[in-house]
Amino acid sequence: MNNELITITEYCVKYEIDPLFINSLEESGIIVFTNVGLEKFIHTTQFAEIDRYIHFHYDLHINIEGIDAIRHLLNKVSSLQDEISQLKRQLLLHET
Repeated sequence: MNNELITITEYCVKYEIDPLFINSLEESGIIVFTNVGLEKFIHTTQFAEIDRYIHFHYDLHINIEGIDAIRHLLNKVSSLQDEISQLKRQLLLHET
């Protein structure tokens, strides 16, 4: 199997995470799995994102709905920061 993919079961065993939590992230649309046949896989590029959600849930005791709200707000902040950077560049062009 592709070394960029890991089964949900392998991931949960390796990182000692409840598979129900990982499945609930998918059911709520927070993460998307890669399906190969009947097996679901996590792509290695999603590890950092999933680690953040694990921290929110297990360390900060935030439920799935809260994680989704935080994810939405962080995406919005990132989008606004990008917009500010773009506006600053445009402003610099007009100042010269």
